[in-house]
Amino acid sequence: MLIVVAVFWAMPRVDFRVDSSAVVVEWMGFALRRIPLSDINRVSKRLKGKPEVWRNTLNGNHRMLVLYRKSGRRPVVITPHNRYVFRNQLEANLKRTASPAV
Repeated sequence: MLIVVAVFWAMPRVDFRVDSSAVVVEWMGFALRRIPLSDINRVSKRLKGKPEVWRNTLNGNHRMLVLYRKSGRRPVVITPHNRYVFRNQLEANLKRTASPAV
């Protein structure tokens, strides 16, 4: 019973942010996972394959973003609060890292 309460308490405290070099999965300010922008091939709403899941809600299908990776590893599923804003920030950073600096 205590484990179930702990999971329900901890789950909404998982947060996602786009850094200048990586997508960071945080729990209460501590970085749990970093996915380098250089390893992200594309961002999608649709899932294909068996993913690595990082959720912060129980029913996150309406918030789901899938990060497909260049390295061929499993795709990463995240559930940011506003997936369209997060996706635009992520794609802007991906373009910025892909274009050569002048």
